[in-house]
Order: sequence, then structure tokens, then C-alpha cells
Amino acid sequence: MKTRKKRVLLIIPNLDFGGAQNSFARLSEILSPFCDLTLVVFNKDNMAPLKLHGQLIGLDVPASNSYVAKIMNFFRRIVRLRRIKRTFKPDFSISFLEGADYVNVLSSSGERILLYMHGSKSFDRNIRGFIGWIRKKILVPFFYSYAHQILVVNDRLRIELIEHFKLKRIAYRVMPNFYDVDWLTAMAGESVSPFLEQVFSNHPTVCISGRIAPEKGIDRFVRVLPAILKEVPDLRILIVGDGADKALVIQQCDAAGISFVDLTGDESSVDNATIIFTGYQKNPYRFLGRSTMLLLPSLNEGMPNTVVEAMCLAVPVIAADCPYGPRELLSEKSVKDDRVWPEFSAYGILAPVLHGENDEKLYWTEAITKIVRDPEVRSHYAKAGKKRSVIFSKEDNIRLWRELLGADGQ
Repeated sequence: MKTRKKRVLLIIPNLDFGGAQNSFARLSEILSPFCDLTLVVFNKDNMAPLKLHGQLIGLDVPASNSYVAKIMNFFRRIVRLRRIKRTFKPDFSISFLEGADYVNVLSSSGERILLYMHGSKSFDRNIRGFIGWIRKKILVPFFYSYAHQILVVNDRLRIELIEHFKLKRIAYRVMPNFYDVDWLTAMAGESVSPFLEQVFSNHPTVCISGRIAPEKGIDRFVRVLPAILKEVPDLRILIVGDGADKALVIQQCDAAGISFVDLTGDESSVDNATIIFTGYQKNPYRFLGRSTMLLLPSLNEGMPNTVVEAMCLAVPVIAADCPYGPRELLSEKSVKDDRVWPEFSAYGILAPVLHGENDEKLYWTEAITKIVRDPEVRSHYAKAGKKRSVIFSKEDNIRLWRELLGADGQ
């Protein structure tokens, strides 16, 4: 007997250019065929051109810098989301990011509350000061304890919630992100400008893809770049994305005497620039797929989409061994080898997080130089990463979600 579709509500604070937002959009894609799906965002400002499936509803409650307004807006969101829940009558409400998690719990209307965690809270440098202390010590332990289940993209996040936030009695489930290899390959095959094609043909290229934000460590990588350029002077770095820290990264370029170009202007000068800022791209994969390697200098992560996307496209990966994600994706060992950095792991190369110590630039230089100069190493990691990426297939992810939501009989 065919049962009715499960009613599922997906909730997120915003739909800008972050990894959680991309995961939100992709989840809507795989749930829509077998769920009655409604999407809720706090407000529709600064929305990225994401492909969403299901009805999108904005709560029309904007962000604010005033603490009084923040509190008032918080309660407005609860009231408006509860109203939506009473109308829609969801079986499951699944929230992304901490702000949406609180509102999801407090607007409960009898459905199962699932919180989907994509990144570390203990190591998130945006959670700081007195307010950060309140979030870590009071708000997260209290509100998250009322969830029916917490979904995590890797097991290290489950351990963090148990050990650091004392959430021991919660049901957890690992639900990794998924990747459509055929779609990524098709997107990577789209053309770039003749000027950029020349860059890819004539130079070893590093791709750094994602938001330009403090936790991504791009400014720190620029500081060690002069040492790397002494070994690989013809190296080119494409920073594919945009964000609040772009001006800071440009300042670091100026301070280090590194030439750069912004593709919002004339592309004819790209061959003479060491760093190329492409700005936000609807299709970053055409740059990633042509690159010699992907670099991830992040200070903290969860399950970095760009790492698995590079692996799907057979692009070797060098990543900071930050909490959490890179080690879980690239290595078969849960802890660092006793030997010195870099760690040439099973599926990619791990380097230390850039804290400003002198030895770090040597390790990153060695890793990058190895990929550039040794075709066997480059080929090995291209093949190993491609093989590893298979476990994050779209088909397997659909099966996990059907099982979680009890939709197997539909």
C-alpha cells in the first residue's frame, strides 16, 4: 500500500554563498521526489543563485546589529515559524546552522526536530567573547538537548558534542554530504576565457575555492606564499569566491609584494598576476577541474565540499589538518603520523594549520612543490582521491535519507 509522502520542513537562517547553504540546496534536490517539502529562510536578502526544490518561504525577519533588535527578531522568527508549522504540519523539521536550530526547537509543533550540524563549534573562531561563551556553555547544551536527533556530517562532530557540550543522551546519526560526479564533470568541462586557458596551459595552478572568510585561512596562506614562490616561481593561485575578508587578503598581497588581478576588470593581464581573484562563480568547477591542485588552508571545517568535489574531478588535494573534515576525508589514520609534516596520506596531503610559526611555510612549500614537480605523486593523488569520492555518491545518500525519514515504503 502506498503511503503519503513525509512532510519535511528545511530551515536555514540565510541562503548566501556558504557551504551549509549549498548542502541545504542539494538536500532539497534529493528529498523532493519522495517528500512533501517546504523550505524556510529567515530572510531572502543576499541570496545566492542556488537551485532549490520545494516551496520557499521567507520569515521576512532581517538580521540586525542591535542586541535589543536581535532579541525581538529572535522571538518574531519563533512565532512565524510556529505558524508555518501549524499550517504545514511537518513530520520532520530539519534545521541548518545554530540560529535556525534554536528557532526550530522553540517553535516545535509536535513534529520530530532534527538539527543538522556541518561544522565544529568548539573551534569556530566566530564564536568568541562573552556572547560566544554563553552560546557554548549555556545555549547549545540546553537547546540541543531538546532535539529528537542530531545529524552530523562526520563522527568527529558527534564526539565534540558529547565531550565538549555534554550532550550524551542525544541520538546521533552521521549523514555526510553527497556529490553528483557526472554533474560535476559536465560543469568542469565548460569553457573559461582564452586568457585563463593560457594560464592553465602555461603554469602550475592552485585553486582555493569558497567564501573568503576568516575561518578559511586564505590571508594566512598569502603570508607564506613568498616562500613557496621561491621554489615554484611560476605558480598561479586562483581564489574562486568572494567574501568579507577579500579586502584583507588584498592587503596581505600588497604587504607581501605579490601581484594580483581581479577578474571583475580586464582579464588580459591575468598571465602576469600571481593571484587571480575570480569573484563569485555560478560554476567554480570549470576552474577547479583545470587546476593542478586544490588547496584548503582552513582553520576549521566540518565536511569541506570543495575537497570532495576536487576528488571527484581527480584534482589532488592539499589541506590543513584542521578540526574537522580534512583528515577524515584524506587519511586512513585518525591522528597525525609521528613523523614531521607534511603528511602524505592515503587520499591527499595534510599540512599543519597556519598559526604563524616559521616551520609551517616549509611544510606547505614541500607539499605544493611535490605535487608540481613529481608527476607520479600528482597522478597517485588524482586517482586515489577519485576512488575515495565514490563513497559520497548521490545514490547512497538518497538511501540514507529514505531510511532516516521512514520513506522506504513509498
